[in-house]
Amino acid sequence: MIKIKKYANRRLYNTTTSTYITQDDVVNLISNNEEFKIINAKDDNDITAQTFIQIILEKEIKGSKMLPQKLLKKIISSHQMSRSNEIYNFLKNITDFADANHMFNLESDGEIKFNPFDFKEYFNNKIEKNKNNKKKDFIKSN
Repeated sequence: MIKIKKYANRRLYNTTTSTYITQDDVVNLISNNEEFKIINAKDDNDITAQTFIQIILEKEIKGSKMLPQKLLKKIISSHQMSRSNEIYNFLKNITDFADANHMFNLESDGEIKFNPFDFKEYFNNKIEKNKNNKKKDFIKSN
């Protein structure tokens, strides 16, 4: 696992490569599915999540609309009502569900077969595929 230290001056230091990196480099690590942790250089606390939030915030400031205002309001509201644990679990479940897409994403012919947010399409395709396979099996046995 890559260990990245964040210093008080906001600089990020990749201890594996012994180089300073940028937030864009962190985004590349995420895109490449690299395992890493960002720690505060002063006290060794894990600040990975806070750094991700900072990256999102800076992208939002530059005009990239990643998070709907309604969701942000719900997160803030839940935090105020001491329900932050509930919102965390909800968002984690969404993330876990989206990650499950990898199990269904590609079949042997390399075509994308499943959109995790479109169950109807997925199950209709599976039913149709099963029907076609049964017809083929029936033909083979005769």
